[in-house]
Amino acid sequence: MENNNASIVLYNGLGDKLLDLIGFYILCKYLNYKPNVTFLIDKHPWGVSNYDMRLFKFSEITITNEKHNFYVISHNASSSMCPYKLYVFIKSFLNEITFEQISNDFVEYSKKIIQPSEIILQKIPNNIEKAYGIHLRKTDKVSEYCDIRHENLTNEFIIIIDKLLEDVKNIIMDEEEPIFFIASEDNNWKLEIINRINNISNNNNKQIKILTVDYDNKDNYDNYISVLDMFCLSKCKEILQGVKYSTFSIVASLLGNNKLRNYSKYTNSYDVCLIHTWNSAVEVNNIKNFDIEFHKQIANTCRNLETNINKIFT
Repeated sequence: MENNNASIVLYNGLGDKLLDLIGFYILCKYLNYKPNVTFLIDKHPWGVSNYDMRLFKFSEITITNEKHNFYVISHNASSSMCPYKLYVFIKSFLNEITFEQISNDFVEYSKKIIQPSEIILQKIPNNIEKAYGIHLRKTDKVSEYCDIRHENLTNEFIIIIDKLLEDVKNIIMDEEEPIFFIASEDNNWKLEIINRINNISNNNNKQIKILTVDYDNKDNYDNYISVLDMFCLSKCKEILQGVKYSTFSIVASLLGNNKLRNYSKYTNSYDVCLIHTWNSAVEVNNIKNFDIEFHKQIANTCRNLETNINKIFT
């Protein structure tokens, strides 16, 4: 007798992996399949994407390396399983489904199926819910030869950082001792931005607090800092993205209060930026967008998901 186990292989970095996991879970929930996921270990300029499963608490998901008869492939990690793509696929089985419903499912189910383990929880700083999270990316995200939908030309990157620091200055000037949490895959870049923020504070004779995190990893958990940073960002009251597009901080926002500040609007490539594929689920610059035709236009620059699932399982 045929069972309803379905598989997906998750690849790229933590953000891509978890966004595809959420989309896969939603697909399986609507079509009555059991979600089985494999976290692929692959190499990137910023490191090896091997994440220790002991750092997470996953619900209603089976982590496995087994393959099953039913499969889903996300050819463009995260983008092939974004809310609009998933909406179009599920609507072919359930015509009454709405784009808003699928978008809201990402918000609801992400928090339900992905939680930090106690290993991570005990390291999240106190009062982080009062902090502005700043997510910095550099390494492989800045190049003169890049995919402008999600990577940064050097001049764009400079604009984004300048605009982010303008917002930071406004926060420092307007609030009484504001709190910041800063995460980055590049420690030198992180220290440079911390110094620039401290200079803003000192030059204006204002008090700020930048939260420190105990990154001691005596048990050698793979990619411990990345996972801890993501869950720390998820606890912040708002996340400022120091890069045009980052699935890492999109996931953190979904797991938190769904608020992002994104500065791609100041670049010439804003109209094609993949941040738009997620702003029906995440509030980007205080706005959610449910314009079907606009989402179709953006999503059509990415490949569709591939699957042999062709019916609701009964």
